[in-house]
Amino acid sequence: MDHAQFRLVIPSQTRYLNLVTGLAKRAALVAGMDDATAAKVSIAVDEAVTNVILHAYHGEGEHSVELEVRFTEVALEIHILHTGQGIRQDQVVLPDPKEYIKHPRKGGLGLLLMSRFMDEVSFKEDGGSGRNECCLIKKIG
Repeated sequence: MDHAQFRLVIPSQTRYLNLVTGLAKRAALVAGMDDATAAKVSIAVDEAVTNVILHAYHGEGEHSVELEVRFTEVALEIHILHTGQGIRQDQVVLPDPKEYIKHPRKGGLGLLLMSRFMDEVSFKEDGGSGRNECCLIKKIG
């Protein structure tokens, strides 16, 4: 497969999440993943975009969230771009699942799911453009 890619831009509102998750699931299937794997990709993307809407944009609905889906020979890459408050890689703390069950709290579980369901999760801040990115990668096969 050549390096196909496409983009979807949605308003920063949770009511559009099903468009994003549907796209992520279909993209995973097109990349050759099975249904169970495609569902996990969809959940990870749902978590990432929800984080952008609720945390980066603080629930403000007049912004936009951009998804860039890239197919390579070895992986499906989903880049989630926004101009909200960024998160640096060194700020990412994954909760220990056993501790989380003992002391449940709001937040943190989405990052854990993302890291479990995807092969790579990274965050980048671009100070120059003011754009921030969450990159989710799922290897094929």
